[in-house]
Amino acid sequence: MPDMVKVENLKKNFGDLEVLKDISLTVREGEKLVIIGPSGSGKSTFIRCINYLEEPTSGTITVAGTQVTKKNHLEMAKKYSSMVFQQFNLYPHLTVLENLTLAPVKLQHVPKEEAKKIAMKCLERVGLKEAGNYPVQLSGGQQQRVAIARALCTKQPLILFDEPTSALDPEMVQEVLNVMVELAHENITMICVTHEMGFARQVADRVIFMDGGYILEEGTPEHFFECPEHERTKAFLSKILH
Repeated sequence: MPDMVKVENLKKNFGDLEVLKDISLTVREGEKLVIIGPSGSGKSTFIRCINYLEEPTSGTITVAGTQVTKKNHLEMAKKYSSMVFQQFNLYPHLTVLENLTLAPVKLQHVPKEEAKKIAMKCLERVGLKEAGNYPVQLSGGQQQRVAIARALCTKQPLILFDEPTSALDPEMVQEVLNVMVELAHENITMICVTHEMGFARQVADRVIFMDGGYILEEGTPEHFFECPEHERTKAFLSKILH
């Protein structure tokens, strides 16, 4: 499989605070990569750098063979990547259908009627019919499923998930994870920051453990959950796996 994302010597500072310290990583096309680690370890900053929501301090990020730069990052995002955020980020004044068709119509110049058809199919894929509702009329779990459908509407080969279940009530977490498990069967490259270890076991081709701005360990889910090598990984897992 060719590389979808290649990160080399990535560093990110916020003022004097060095959040990412020399991260290098390659993600293959179609790979499902799960990133875990404690809060403040740099996971979300890392994933936000991939689509340039955060501008790297130094280092390079290449997506589908093209380096992402300040100049071309919007064009690259239109072509290759969509993102599902922690807080849904739906437009409250737009209906579900309008939220889903906005990017295809405005950014990708898809004809309106075609965008609507795609949106309805994507809603169906995440198990929703509420196209005419406003976000406020939906539960948190439903809103996050709309956000996933929105990511699918642009038909991009890379989806970034930034802790997509952490803002949800516990009973709504599973409905969102079920949708993500379904997606994992497709040839979409997924990079997912999550605390959901069951999901990581079930879906990941590879799991990465980050702490203190570094990647400390990476491996298959089997390696990770059954015989981690780094002491920090062992300590982290022992606290969250009961």
